Amino acid sequence: MKKLFLASFFLCALFVKPVFAQDEVTNDELYKYAVVQETLALFQTEISAQVKEYIESQPSEIKNRYNELAGGEAPANDAEKTFIDAVNNMKSERTSEFTEAYRTLIKRLLGSEAYNEVKGAVKSDSDVKQRYDTLVQAMRAAKDEASVSAGQ
Repeated sequence: MKKLFLASFFLCALFVKPVFAQDEVTNDELYKYAVVQETLALFQTEISAQVKEYIESQPSEIKNRYNELAGGEAPANDAEKTFIDAVNNMKSERTSEFTEAYRTLIKRLLGSEAYNEVKGAVKSDSDVKQRYDTLVQAMRAAKDEASVSAGQ
């Protein structure tokens, strides 16, 4: 009986140790996750800027009503419907392109499993979240410094 207990304990220890080892997020994984998330933010900013630029290029009678038309709050004439459809198509196309690129980036940098583990750790572990925030701040500071140096 004692041997069975020891054997069970040993087997449990073998299974428990890898679980704890997997929970630890390395700096490299955290850095790669931060790169993915910052790229996500850049994609979103780019899509938003492209849509805004398109809206601003429209005649004033249409672009000034964009919020009302997009929200379905006001009846639209044919030109306005065409405009809203074009904006929605642009958003859809850009989002589709972005989603494919985003998934590819995740797979190449981290892999789906590691990405999900790091994402979960950032959400649930305050120490990992703090490390992540510090890393992102450093990345943004370096990006801002590079932009200033380049004269942008």
